[in-house]
Amino acid sequence: MIHNIALKISSALAVIVLLTACDNYLDTNIDPNRTQTVTLEALLAPCIDATSNNHYLAAFTTGQFTQHLASYFPGGTDSYEETRMATTWVGIYLTALTNLDVLVDQAEEQSSPYYAGIGKVLQALNLGIATDTWGDVPFSDAFQGENGLTPDYDSQEQIYQTINTLLDEAITDLQQPTSLFKPATDDLIFGGKLVNWVKVAYTLKARYAMHLTNRDRDAAVSAALTALPLGISAATEDLQLNYNTVNRNPWYNNVSSPITTGNFTVGPSEQIISLMNGTYYDVIDPRLPKMFDNQGAATYSGLTNGLATGGNSRLSVNTWYAAQTAPLLMVTLIEARFLEAEARFLQNGGTTTSVGTTQEAYDAYIAGITAHFAKLGLDPAAYLSNTDEVAVGKDNLTLELILKEKYIAMFLNPEAWVDVRRYQYNNTLYRGMELPGNYNSNLNNEFVRRVLYPFDEINRNSASVTPHIKTMEIKMWWEE
Repeated sequence: MIHNIALKISSALAVIVLLTACDNYLDTNIDPNRTQTVTLEALLAPCIDATSNNHYLAAFTTGQFTQHLASYFPGGTDSYEETRMATTWVGIYLTALTNLDVLVDQAEEQSSPYYAGIGKVLQALNLGIATDTWGDVPFSDAFQGENGLTPDYDSQEQIYQTINTLLDEAITDLQQPTSLFKPATDDLIFGGKLVNWVKVAYTLKARYAMHLTNRDRDAAVSAALTALPLGISAATEDLQLNYNTVNRNPWYNNVSSPITTGNFTVGPSEQIISLMNGTYYDVIDPRLPKMFDNQGAATYSGLTNGLATGGNSRLSVNTWYAAQTAPLLMVTLIEARFLEAEARFLQNGGTTTSVGTTQEAYDAYIAGITAHFAKLGLDPAAYLSNTDEVAVGKDNLTLELILKEKYIAMFLNPEAWVDVRRYQYNNTLYRGMELPGNYNSNLNNEFVRRVLYPFDEINRNSASVTPHIKTMEIKMWWEE
């Protein structure tokens, strides 16, 4: 089975190279000279693989802003130095969205709504990463071939509308009674089980609804709670790509494996370690040994962001997230339950400082913790026996505890950066959160809110990009 999956991805990636063999600057458009007669089966597998890799690419950088990660070198990305994430841009636009555009178009032409539906879910997911990283981005005017080499940019508000439209269309497509072609092993995640893609789509609708709590809290909460009952309800429905010894987890390839030869890049931040090691809360989290490698020390400590000091913990090959065959988590039951907990807490009139909520909100909070422990293969009983700072009961639940547990459980997911920004890096909600060392003073004592557009995109598409350029401390539309 491993060999078959590896062969499928390798063959498909060979196709994708042909599909994207164009000028590096043309990363939001289809090359007019390439072949577009590729089968749906050949397209789907590499689009899934690319989407998973884009999660890694985004999280590698944004995890340093979230302070899940810290650089081993002082004064780098986690100090908020100028950051453009050009490789992530290429991964999203050239490797994923360009080919997903072909996949969806061909699926619709061939009366294959199941492929179209999966393609639209993946489009929404990649587009979500793009807009939550850069803000305004191209989409509606992109992928037009030689007639649209300098696409206009959509506002972030427009992109959010597009994401919801894509997800609604995907749900309709995936529930059609018949299709000319049906995915099977080329669906590297669910093996063609379409109901799971529908549940992912509904969970994404809830995710992107909750992003808008600062725009219209009541509408955001209502939309999320409408979608969640139709979303992911079991870990077997998680959108995660499982890797193997041939196609290895990107955190292993790029972070944990290089450590064995002395090539250090990023490691666990002091911030997340301190939330779990008894520094900020009077509880030692049993997840520490699974998530981090402290090289046999008696305690766990993390790197100080911006200073590259301290820290005995590593993201090594022995850790759950960075093992060779570790799955890469994109949309999960864990997230769904924490979305529900926050939504129900807010629905009940909860604020950043209020205490107490409904039983439904509390049950969702506990379910989120339990789901993360289960994902790591751990028993949560000992952790949940702490009634002072974990299993506090519905009358003592706070937004701080919900966000703290979600922050830990969403480790290495770029979605975590959205939460931190939605709540303005609040160090009451995120204990210990502070500006990094060697801070880039050009950001006027503000936390980073976005990254800058890649130079290739600016040079190639200057007229379209220039009106949308903002500095890194400027808030996202959905933050306001």
